[in-house]
Amino acid sequence: MVRLVSFLWVHLVMLLTSWLPDIRPCLKLRGLLVRPALKRCGRNFQLAQRVTLNFPNCLEVGNDVYFAAGCWLHAPGGIVVEDEVQLGPYVVLITGDHSLKDGSYRFGPGARAPIRLQRGCWLAAHTTVIKGVTVGRGALVAANAVVTQDVPDFSIVGGVPARILRENVDPGATP
Repeated sequence: MVRLVSFLWVHLVMLLTSWLPDIRPCLKLRGLLVRPALKRCGRNFQLAQRVTLNFPNCLEVGNDVYFAAGCWLHAPGGIVVEDEVQLGPYVVLITGDHSLKDGSYRFGPGARAPIRLQRGCWLAAHTTVIKGVTVGRGALVAANAVVTQDVPDFSIVGGVPARILRENVDPGATP
């Protein structure tokens, strides 16, 4: 029941605020309104238009987090988004998948594992992160990447599947 109420609340908030532009006060308002439906939510959560949060009661959000337009988070396995993380437009986070049963994936049992986005990481536009992955502190995931393995702290990854492009990026420098 909690899951259903949380989902409906998020959907209602997104529907009622869809006409608002994606400017800072409106982003903060959406984040504030969605906050009660989440498992945990820090201060200054900013949420753009057309974001979909499935299983919001399994989503933990830190301080100063931003989700851009069109992000899709499927969180039955749990998603932890630490402080100062930003998700670019149309990022997809998926904590579950299906397995084959009797020659079909349609009714195969699902497997779930959490996703963790550590402090200060940035997932650029159209990236996908699958179940069981941790994206390290200060890491950058390049646009259109598909992340299937853990990403080390302060690294840049890209590609399908994502691979390390640069490691030990200076935390004080601009990539």
